[in-house]
Amino acid sequence: MNKVSEIISKYADRLKSFGIQLSAEGEIEKVNQMAMAVLADGTEVYSPDPEFKVGSELFIMDGDGNPIPAPDGEHTTAEGKVLVVAGGVVTEVKEPMAEEAPKVEVEIEEEKQAAFEGVSKEEFESTINSLVEAFEAKIAALNAEKQSLSATIEKMSKQPAVDSVKKSSPVAKSEPINLAKMDSKNRIFSIINKYK
Repeated sequence: MNKVSEIISKYADRLKSFGIQLSAEGEIEKVNQMAMAVLADGTEVYSPDPEFKVGSELFIMDGDGNPIPAPDGEHTTAEGKVLVVAGGVVTEVKEPMAEEAPKVEVEIEEEKQAAFEGVSKEEFESTINSLVEAFEAKIAALNAEKQSLSATIEKMSKQPAVDSVKKSSPVAKSEPINLAKMDSKNRIFSIINKYK
């Protein structure tokens, strides 16, 4: 079992409880990369090797996308590298004079590689543990907040949203009306106003 599979199997159960599923299944396959360069005239040249070197086949693509051997002679790439070709095979590689930029890129890649290789298994595991603990704490806080909000919502749902639909106005006690002293028109108005 490789290191990645070992680490994944160690933390898979804890991470799965949060809905995170990791896997390291399958075999790692080595992928062969082809070298490709653009010549000073814009033509693209290819080699089945990962880089151009003496003995590498060099070819170009025809109009249909089929590889054909590169013509004999010297071919200068856009980066200034000169590839000497005879019979479709590189016989000499002349590096450009200014080589500083690629060295910087290589140094940066080496520093990144060294930084990753400098991490011990214990440091990696402690970092993973601290991340998992932080996730657990955050999820616990969110669950507590959810329960608090649910309780508040339930409490509010039991309370009436607004006042009652029926408006109850206080009944004012009025003085008795002496209808005998009124004419018929005023009696009718008094009776109607009494029940408003």
